[in-house]
This record gives sequence, C-alpha cells and structure tokens, in this order.
Amino acid sequence: MAKPGPKPKSKEEKEAAKKNGDLGVKMDQMISGLNTVGGALEKLIDLQTVGAEKVAPQEETKEKFNPKLDDETYPQDEYIPKNYRKIVDDLLSDEFGIKITDFDDRTDFQFAIIVPEKYSSVTPEDKAKGVEDIRSRMIPRSLGENGVKEWCKLIRQNLNKHYSEEGMQSPFTN
Repeated sequence: MAKPGPKPKSKEEKEAAKKNGDLGVKMDQMISGLNTVGGALEKLIDLQTVGAEKVAPQEETKEKFNPKLDDETYPQDEYIPKNYRKIVDDLLSDEFGIKITDFDDRTDFQFAIIVPEKYSSVTPEDKAKGVEDIRSRMIPRSLGENGVKEWCKLIRQNLNKHYSEEGMQSPFTN
C-alpha cells in the first residue's frame, strides 16, 4: 500500500514558500530538473543504441596507395619541390638534374644532383664505362631548403675547383 504524499499546497502557499526559501520547494525544483535531465539522457541512449544497430562498424584499414603503371593522372616522375628546383637553377644551372628519395624510417631525405656531362668531372675512362656524375647527400628535413642550398654551394665550389685545376674558365664564377 502506497504512503500518502504530502498535502498539495495552494498557489499562495507555494509563492510564500518560494519567498521564504522553503526547503521543500527547493527540493521539488531540483527533482523536476533531475527528471528533465534523466529524460533527455534516456532519449540520447535510445538514439545511440538504435543508430548503432543500423550501422555496421567499419574496419579501419591502412592501405598504401599504389598507382597503376598506366595511370596518367598520377605523376610517374619523382616529386621535386619548386623551391628546390629554383635553388639548383640559381646556384648551378637548369641543366642539372635532381633526384629526391624519401625514407619512411628516417627524418632525412636523400638529395642527389645529376651533373650534366659537359660540367662533369668524371674521367674519360669512367665515362667510357658508363659512370654518371651523381652527387648525393642525406639532408635532414629540418634543414629543408637551407640544406639543399648548402649542398648546391658545395657542389659549385667543387666544380669551380675542378675547372681551375684543368686550367679552364669556370661557368660558375658569378
């Protein structure tokens, strides 16, 4: 058998209790607020469980993109940043080739300068064997453009030294 609840108050009694700070009125207000929050939580839980049943969880896959060899939209050549190309063109010449190799397990990249045959310091015997003049260096990513610039300056300096030893005017003296 249910216990009889408190006697309902009239409108005037409620107003007077509110003004006096009656504890019972404050409790009623708090219970009403909790009921509102509780109802909102129940609806939220219902929405989440219904939505979870309808949508199957997707497995997360980490596949590496490997383009088809005949895919025309994917560049077949290695990516060369424009700033790196400009540095090589300014310090050496636009005839010099560039090859950049990235490594997944390192914070460095390999930067290679391919010296054209007319500037190469490779001996005629080595040229006959098919040796190419490629000058490469590991450059930390943190150095970036500055590392490329320093490497190009060193190559230029070495080529100038080669031309002076050969007794020829260097094209890189400007």
